Amino acid sequence: MRARRIPPSLIALVLALSCAPPAPTAEEASPPDSVDASRRNAIVRAIERAAPAVVSINVVEIRTRREFPATFRDFWDFFDMPRPQYRLEKRRLDSVGSGFVFDDRGHVLTNYHVIEGADQVDSITLGDGRQFPVEVVGVDERNDLAVLRIQGDAAVPRCAIGHSNDLMPGEWSIAIGNPFGVLMGDAQPTVSVGVISANHRRVSRSVGGGERLYQDMIQTDAAINPGNSGGPLVNAHGEVIGVNTMIFSSSGGSIGLGFAIPIDRARRVAEEIIEYGRRRDPWAGFKVEDVQGLRADFRQELGIRAETGCLVINILKSAPAYTSGLRPGDVVTAINGQPVHTSSDIDFVIWGQFVGDRVALSVDRKGQALAIEFPVEELDSSAAR
Repeated sequence: MRARRIPPSLIALVLALSCAPPAPTAEEASPPDSVDASRRNAIVRAIERAAPAVVSINVVEIRTRREFPATFRDFWDFFDMPRPQYRLEKRRLDSVGSGFVFDDRGHVLTNYHVIEGADQVDSITLGDGRQFPVEVVGVDERNDLAVLRIQGDAAVPRCAIGHSNDLMPGEWSIAIGNPFGVLMGDAQPTVSVGVISANHRRVSRSVGGGERLYQDMIQTDAAINPGNSGGPLVNAHGEVIGVNTMIFSSSGGSIGLGFAIPIDRARRVAEEIIEYGRRRDPWAGFKVEDVQGLRADFRQELGIRAETGCLVINILKSAPAYTSGLRPGDVVTAINGQPVHTSSDIDFVIWGQFVGDRVALSVDRKGQALAIEFPVEELDSSAAR
């Protein structure tokens, strides 16, 4: 049987295919520009936008030190002679916390507990290493916020301020600050990324020592470590949505339970401090006792029918609540739509208001349901006595 002759054109095609380079993989086919674009994602761009305005806060501690030769110590002790005077010594504590520049006038927002107890707030340090002296404009202890101002006319970057009233659980959150910056000798801020775990969280009153207003908080699993306090929590657009404030942890490190003060409240506090030099103390003008703590015969005598709430026991006639109809013997069952069980429920809502805000009470007056609304006024210390 005679072998069939293979056409030269087919031989040439086979040789061409066998010598051709292998097809590129998907990764090789992707041009370098697209890889770089995927690296600079929304999170990276958000950090690049916010991080330059994040600062480290440096404070000064003033302490006393006895200064006299040790060889004469026994001499002075034996003869009970007056010793030399104590000498004041200043010790600088770098980077005790974080903050961020939030307007074009060089105002810096941070937590009050970052500077609490400091003898002097010395300066702030930007991530690029520049350092500027600052002054304290004012503080709000209950809201745990403080406003500083950079002295001089230096041009500094500022953060874009967003909103916290429309946060969605599961959306990106980025905590920026300078934890342990003093130990590393590096001023640039660090970041941790997570999500909004929950919104409008209320932290137990015992956590703040009774007076600290940790309510309506943002919860995030972005790591908030020592030194992060006062730094910004930002969204995927690089806008500040909260002030990093605290963590729940048995070890002192982050375990995914971080809390931030919502920026909508923090911004109002800061604006009031800048305008008035202080946080004006909101006041309603009445005092209450928990209904559940009252004796049954006393409740019967007053005609109290509400099972829970707070009994109004004292109210000033000059108070806005009295003018609006609240009277002793009324039981407050809700405030601004939130159920009232203890007096702290009322305190927390009032403390979170600003002068001129309106407060709505649901009241039980011997079984009759009433709605009372009044504006919050500034506390007058003479009237409050």
